Amino acid sequence: MKITFIRHSKVLFNWDKFYNADSFVSACKEYDNSPVQSGEKLKIEKQPVYISSLIRTEQTSNNLFQKEIEVIATALLNEIPIKPFIRTKLRLPIFLWMVLGRLQWYFNSSNQPETKRSSQARINQFLDHILSENQNCIIIGHGFYFAQMVGEMKKRDFTGNMNKRLKNEELREFKAY
Repeated sequence: MKITFIRHSKVLFNWDKFYNADSFVSACKEYDNSPVQSGEKLKIEKQPVYISSLIRTEQTSNNLFQKEIEVIATALLNEIPIKPFIRTKLRLPIFLWMVLGRLQWYFNSSNQPETKRSSQARINQFLDHILSENQNCIIIGHGFYFAQMVGEMKKRDFTGNMNKRLKNEELREFKAY
């Protein structure tokens, strides 16, 4: 069984350099609802394409594939959410919001909407599903989610390029045995 992972197209959104907690929440929502850059159509064999329920993966699938491809949306593929690591009106660099929010996630802090444990469970639920289908498929997903998915795929003896960094619209192929 072959699984092809594609990171969504580049999001047409520019992050500011500084945010307070409220403006960071607003920026994350705006990013989630922003359009993506157009990509070139890909020629693929007929197989299911799984996407998250976030608009950027749907737009990416519309940009990259012909209309006759079966697209299946699932929240199991949604990016791992991030919230402010602290409630403050103080404006802090975007880097701090991202890194410290992810550190809270990593250490299973209830301050984040999802913990590392719950993310791993969600990823494994999706992997169980596609393995039970036992057919080649394409997954259009998100960067941080993909990095975590690679860790779970290694535990299941998938083969392929396990580098966790993935560029927009980059294709990675994996094999499950």
